[in-house]
Amino acid sequence: MNDSHFVHMLLRLQEGLLLPDEVVELEAAMRVDPAKRQLFADTQIRSMALHDHFRQEAFRGGSSLPVKITSMTRPVMAMAAGLLIGLFSASIVWAISSPKATTERLASLRDGSFEKTFVGRGFPRQTGVWSGDEASMVERGASDGRRVLRFLSPGADEADPAGRAISCDVFQIVDLRPWRAGLASGQEAVLELSARFQDGRPSNTKPSVTFTAQIFLFRGDPEGMHAKWPLPVSEAIASAASLQTTLGGDAGSWLQGATRVFMPSEAGFAVIQLAARPNLRPAALDSLYADDVRLTLKTQPSLPVRLAKR
Repeated sequence: MNDSHFVHMLLRLQEGLLLPDEVVELEAAMRVDPAKRQLFADTQIRSMALHDHFRQEAFRGGSSLPVKITSMTRPVMAMAAGLLIGLFSASIVWAISSPKATTERLASLRDGSFEKTFVGRGFPRQTGVWSGDEASMVERGASDGRRVLRFLSPGADEADPAGRAISCDVFQIVDLRPWRAGLASGQEAVLELSARFQDGRPSNTKPSVTFTAQIFLFRGDPEGMHAKWPLPVSEAIASAASLQTTLGGDAGSWLQGATRVFMPSEAGFAVIQLAARPNLRPAALDSLYADDVRLTLKTQPSLPVRLAKR
């Protein structure tokens, strides 16, 4: 495979257009050529940076750029890219998520191990609490500590009480202003959200269930957001999601979900959302858990990305 053909395939991968046999061909090329692995890594870094920039521009208002946003395509492709790189070289994955100049620290997400607090009902009205649909904290063979979050039942949103509830959602609002104020000039900030999920049903149990760990970034402060959610989603200046779909499995095994989003300088707070959604409805939620939720702030020098406007 020559370099021009390889680059063409990378571009098609970013748009979700590669066929299964082409993915195999791409994998084979990177297995034997370190230069192609590095090119793949560089392409993904710039793709994610550009995508986040365009999302920010689209939500600023007053922009004349003809930007079309597809909320899931890029995050899903970015996650797929990370998995694909992981097949070949752990050092390449490290190069993407944690360059040598990167520093990281845990952001102020409260009780991600579900050991100390309880889950309230409805969208949270303040920062630092877990609240949402019907859920509980139970003792189980946890991945972190003794207790875990158990998803119990979907619920309607306060802004749309008659709406159809299709997933059990739990939220936490995180104040980003203290972290944003500590950023040095010229630094690029990335928020990485990770969580573990468990489907405690027997293997091959239907329907399938999709676990989601999602992060939304907003300007300003969250005052009054509980009365409008989920309508403010359209006002998010950045977002990212990790999805894990299961049909049951080993009761002791945990699925790892992780996603990351570039944090714009004007981001005031984040909304963290954990969800369990049965993919055939109506269906009861049974033996579905989450644990070890972490929000990590990573900083590094800005990427050398320039955009030309016409």
